[in-house]
This record gives sequence, C-alpha cells and structure tokens, in this order.
Amino acid sequence: MKSLTLAAVAAATTFAAGAASAQDANWYVQGNAGASFESRLDATPDRKGDTGWAVSGAVGREFGNNLRAEAEVAYLQGDNKGATPGKTSTVGGFVNGYYDFNRGGAFQPFVGAGVGLAQVKSRGDDDTGFAYQFKAGVAHPFNDRLTGEIAYRYLGVTDVKAGVGPTRFDGDYHTNAVTVGFRYKLGL
Repeated sequence: MKSLTLAAVAAATTFAAGAASAQDANWYVQGNAGASFESRLDATPDRKGDTGWAVSGAVGREFGNNLRAEAEVAYLQGDNKGATPGKTSTVGGFVNGYYDFNRGGAFQPFVGAGVGLAQVKSRGDDDTGFAYQFKAGVAHPFNDRLTGEIAYRYLGVTDVKAGVGPTRFDGDYHTNAVTVGFRYKLGL
C-alpha cells in the first residue's frame, strides 16, 4: 500500500530531476497550499471531514498550444467530525494535464484533470487506490518566470478498504480544496 504511494513519489522526483537539468524555459516547478473541505470517506458510518489543509508540489512543462502537463504530489488532511474521532488524510501522486485560456493576458483562467494513485489513511488504517482530480482556477503572471494562481480542486480515490470493526472503511474517498500557489519557470 505505502509502496505504491512511494513509487508515485519516486516517479515524480525522477521527472523533476530531468526537468531541473533542462535549460528549456518551458519547464516549471510549482508549490501550492490551502484548505481542504467537505471530505467524505465511505464507511459505516460515513466519515465526514471538517475543514483541513492541503499542500502540493509539481514539476511540469508548458507547450505552445495552451497545454501544460505535470507530475504532482499532493497531501490533504482534515479532522473527522461527528461520531468518528480522529483524522482522515490522503497522499497521492498524479499526472495532470491543463488547458490555459488567455495565455499572454494579465489573468489566465485554466482547467485541468489528473490521474494517479493515492493512499487514504483514517484512524490508523490505510489503503491505496486509483485517484483522479479535476481543477479550475485563474493564474496571474508577475514576470517572465513567476506566476501566481488560485485554484479549486476536487479529488477522489476509488475502492479503498482497510481496518476491522468500528475503524473499517470500504468505499470511495472524496474531498475539495482551494489553494494558492506559485509556478516558477526553469531555464533561460
């Protein structure tokens, strides 16, 4: 379980090392931080999450046709609310694709989607499953290299099962997040 997540992190790191050695200005690194909310882990009873936090880092490449692709590692966490104490968190590795609107403008809306693997952990139990996410936001370039963005993310992890008795979960995990991030272009 954990080895799948570690493999995703290793793949993203390898991708990052290749990008960092490139002197192509279309490569970039990105960091994001923000709040997660409305998380839900299917179980008996369902585990609903309170507001928590989210962080992510990515390495990607811009293409000349308003498209971007990146490898991302994300961590989202929130306290359980209601009858199920504790925290529920997820860490995952994703391959994302984006379409940027109004490239070259002061404000650049974007949409994106990604697939990967993510580990969901709740009350000491964890499982890894297929993960997907959808993103939308707006970016603002500060200069030729640095771009800031505000984004919304919906993340889902399918078919996670772990635990026994009252800590057992069996189903899907869903969460939302709003983040603020910075994208920095590498190379010249």
